[in-house]
Amino acid sequence: MNIMEFFLIFGSRFFENKFNRMSQLVNPKISSLFSLVILLVISTFGLSMVTYNESVNLRDFALSDLGCTVTPQGKSNAISCFIFALGMFITSYILLRIAVYFRQDNSIIHYHLKHYLCLMGSVGSFGFIFPWNLNDNIHMIGAGLMVAALWAIGGLLLFEARKFISFGRFLLLQIILQGTVLTYAVTFAIDSPIRNIPQKFAVLGLIFVLKIATASPSTLEFSNIFAFNLKKE
Repeated sequence: MNIMEFFLIFGSRFFENKFNRMSQLVNPKISSLFSLVILLVISTFGLSMVTYNESVNLRDFALSDLGCTVTPQGKSNAISCFIFALGMFITSYILLRIAVYFRQDNSIIHYHLKHYLCLMGSVGSFGFIFPWNLNDNIHMIGAGLMVAALWAIGGLLLFEARKFISFGRFLLLQIILQGTVLTYAVTFAIDSPIRNIPQKFAVLGLIFVLKIATASPSTLEFSNIFAFNLKKE
């Protein structure tokens, strides 16, 4: 088990019970598809790193480099580029399916807004496919739309969940989400030389919170163990 898997499993088991009473925020089908998106993103980045045609330095390396057609030294990066493009294409399709499911289930709170955010994420994922060394504008717009959409969905779900969980848990999850994503956004905006470091934390924070916020009510039954963490009605 690697660090990312431990991070996700521990986080899911620690917090997921808080969302067992929140079926009106997502439905089981949407929850399963979000889990698939998360698994797909992790697998895509992981396999692309393994097949990248140069050594990967996480401190200076941008995740967008995985989808380039060539490496900085001019070597062919066809395998990594193909895996990256395929993963983002499937992600785009799944987000489109999630958008449809949100629109069809009017029992979900803010289902119209969630529908449009998922559409935005789907379009962004598709644009993210284009290698930045061939068309940086399309690639960066796609990446921005995808991250912004997933960040907004995560934040919205946490805001909706605030009445079901303790304020401390709500605040902790918001700090993880906002602290990691916004730190990267600021370092990217000012073109900081260390922007690729917070980028990795932003991805981890986004995945972590999105996994918890979209958890299915029936996935795990921890209500008896962690009941004290829920707000009393």
